Amino acid sequence: MPDKILIVDDEPDIRGAAKMILEGEGFLVTIATNGDEGIQKAEKEIPDLVLLDLVMPGKSGLETCVILKSKPKLKHIPVVTFSVLGRDVDRKLTQDAGADGYLVKPFTPDGITSAVNQQLDLSRPKKFYEQLGVEASEIKGKKFLFEFDPFTPYERLIRDFAMGSIANKEAIVVLSPSGTTVRKTLENEKNVKIIDLTPDIMMSSIISENPKGPLNLIYDSLTDLILSTQPQSAYLFVRNSLKLMSDTRITSLFLLNPSAHEEKDVYGLRGLFSSRIVYGKEGVRSLKLT
Repeated sequence: MPDKILIVDDEPDIRGAAKMILEGEGFLVTIATNGDEGIQKAEKEIPDLVLLDLVMPGKSGLETCVILKSKPKLKHIPVVTFSVLGRDVDRKLTQDAGADGYLVKPFTPDGITSAVNQQLDLSRPKKFYEQLGVEASEIKGKKFLFEFDPFTPYERLIRDFAMGSIANKEAIVVLSPSGTTVRKTLENEKNVKIIDLTPDIMMSSIISENPKGPLNLIYDSLTDLILSTQPQSAYLFVRNSLKLMSDTRITSLFLLNPSAHEEKDVYGLRGLFSSRIVYGKEGVRSLKLT
């Protein structure tokens, strides 16, 4: 899935020009016409970057930026402000509001594309860790049970994990059946290796094919495994897989929708993992590291 850009500007001509340029570069673009709408769309869609006009009726760009950066679910998203005001004092005000970049109107196609790409490149290696509120070193080698609410854009955090792996020059392998939300999100990403998830998948062969350097694995998902077999079979598979992944160079996420299962089955799987991420409507709801 291409990077998603949210443009917040009250001027139709500016919105249209920026949208046309960025879509021409392969980005997904969504539009908001004021600060309140921008905040709502950011919370709903979790864009990869926000282009934010400074001077708008109602909530100003500075106020909007402060709110975006104050929300745990959104604070990791780069914000590039743009304005006809190119004064140093305006740049300082946007920095104080938490903005990551500044673009002066009128912008050129190269100017807006360069500003967007620069901030995306800076954010990719660290976005996943910023949302968890930890340093990358605290995550490496952990095996996580990733519990998610299916009515949230949880796949965006999974994508951040995968894209961060690539940006940090680490191997990333995704085990997924066809048609899942995570697979649709990642299947066209370069350097993300996706393997069809079948009942007879051999975790040992996947690990042996990547014998050196950091290896990051996404198992998508335990819910499908439980529903297609039995909870006890899923339990044994996970237990054996974790034994094979004991090497500290391997970091893994095992995805689970707990609302789809009985509590006793979820509880049994939780007992296998010493580390756990819970993703809800407000983003990362809880994190356990052991």
